[in-house]
Order: sequence, then C-alpha cells, then structure tokens
Amino acid sequence: MFSQESPHGIIEWKCTDCHSTNGWKEIVVPMKFDHSRTSYVLRGQHQMAECVDCHSSLKFVGTSKNCYSCHRQDFESAVLPNHVQAGFGTECERCHSVEAQSWRNSFDHNKTEFPLRGAHEGVACNQCHTSGTFRGVSRDCFECHQKEYLATTNPNHQAAKFPTNCEMCHRALTWQPAALFPHDSYFPISSGSTHRPGRWNSCGDCHRTAGTFTTHSCTTGCHATAHNKNRDCYTCHKG
Repeated sequence: MFSQESPHGIIEWKCTDCHSTNGWKEIVVPMKFDHSRTSYVLRGQHQMAECVDCHSSLKFVGTSKNCYSCHRQDFESAVLPNHVQAGFGTECERCHSVEAQSWRNSFDHNKTEFPLRGAHEGVACNQCHTSGTFRGVSRDCFECHQKEYLATTNPNHQAAKFPTNCEMCHRALTWQPAALFPHDSYFPISSGSTHRPGRWNSCGDCHRTAGTFTTHSCTTGCHATAHNKNRDCYTCHKG
C-alpha cells in the first residue's frame, strides 16, 4: 500500500486494487476505487469516462475540477455556436450539464430571459443567433419574423399597415392561424348564427376592400337587403 508520494501522487490503496498479477499494466476492471468518497463525485456522463480521460498523466491527487481543463478542445472546436468567436466564457457548467444525454444539447434556454416555447423549441441556435451573436439579441418578434410579415397576403399586413408587434395576434405555440386578435373588442364576430366560427374563413370575407381593415359595411356582400340600404345592420340588430 502506498502512503507516500508515488508516480501517481499520494495514494492510500493496495497495488492489487488497480493492477493485476497477470501484468502490471493490466488494470483491474471494475476498479475498486470509489470516486463518490472524494471531493469530486462522478455524475451523469462522467460515470462512463475512463480514468485516463481525466487523469491523463496518471496523476490522481490535485487534478483540477474545472470543466475547461478537460474540455478545452471541445470549447475551441465548437462551431455551432462558435464559442471562441462569440466570446463565451469558459465556465462550461453555465450551459452544459453532465446529467444530459448529450453534452452538445444540454443548454437550458429556459434559464435565460427568453424561455423557448412552442415552435421555438425546435429552432436551431443559428436561426435566431446569426453571425455568431448570442448576447444582446433582440427579443422583438419582428426582428426574426419580418419576412413572414411582408409575405403575408391574407390579410396583407403591409398594405393594411398592421403594427409589427406580432404577439398581438400570434403565439409561439400556434403561429398560424392567428386567432388571438381581439376582434370582439371592436366588433363581435364570435356570437350569433351568422358570425359564429365556421361561417367565415378569412378576414377578406367581411373586409372586401384590399388592404383596408379599419372600415366595413354589413350591407356589402354579406347582408345586402332592400331596406335601409344606407344603414348598417347593427343599427337595429344589436348583437
């Protein structure tokens, strides 16, 4: 038993705890050493590591517990995102966890100021974090969804001069259809036999003038009648 400085440091084990009589270089598997009795308990993926993965020089006492000391190569070779270019700190544990099944996919975005919900959960990092930028990225929806805003024709957001605060109508859970616009606060369309959902399919069913959503007329297209042509239906038909 070593109780003094050896090539491996100070060790309080019997030689046979690690070495086999079949050959000095043959290591006993499973090794009898209990890492949980040290100041660095092995958890998650670290339980699968070989001793030499961390103790590369076969020095066991005084080995650094800093993640970067072992994972420097992983840090410098990472490209999505590029850790060096983005100026990430070397405190790996801020983003990674040994408990995760994959070191590469263990970043918990829900611990940031922008928790990922709905469709955002399946988005690759570089779709929002372009040019390797991860700090100070705008949380404004329009910054990422400007293309969708400009391309939408039913209704035409640009022609109608819709505001660019997408969250008024859209949610990450269900971006389409945009069923969150508070239409009943302006004109009720979710009640009655005619206005109930299913009787209309798009904004253009009632808003017949392209690009105009601030005005409408009941008697244009929907309720054309012979009486009171110059008056809107709701003048008499309340609700």
